Amino acid sequence: MKGPWTCCRRRLCARLAVAKIKKPIDETGEIAVSRTDFRDFTSKLYEIVSTPGPDRDWEAERALYHPDARLVRTGLNNDGSSFAKVMSFDEFIENADEMLINAEFSELEIGHEARIFGNVAQVASIYEKSLKSETEEIHGRGINFFNLVYDGSNWLIMSIVWDNEREGVSLSDLGL
Repeated sequence: MKGPWTCCRRRLCARLAVAKIKKPIDETGEIAVSRTDFRDFTSKLYEIVSTPGPDRDWEAERALYHPDARLVRTGLNNDGSSFAKVMSFDEFIENADEMLINAEFSELEIGHEARIFGNVAQVASIYEKSLKSETEEIHGRGINFFNLVYDGSNWLIMSIVWDNEREGVSLSDLGL
């Protein structure tokens, strides 16, 4: 059965799927030289987080973030209630290193949609993930929503909010 939002969802997904990445225009009306190939951008992020523990180059990743950036992990607590863990970049590093110690972890982008308006951009990056530790093995998908700002020479991540598929929440529901 189709819900009342099915048509709207399809139109939105179709619009996002054909979105073109455009470079910002400078004061002279010329296309500004900038980092607008967001697929390379997101690939670098996934590559760093997928690197084994002590070899992760967090400083290279830091260069992609605005100094006041926030990273937000969302999900469900054990009791089923929702949570949003808001972190600075340094808090994210500490949290990721703690969660991924003694584990093999990888994320790979499998879908990408971007929209740019002036000096702001939104990127929806769909990923597959795998985590293998001594006690568990997890495979799944999720989505990162990036908000970026253009500082005149570079695109910088202002925020990332993400969630993973789980019972009742599926990327398939969005046609992905």
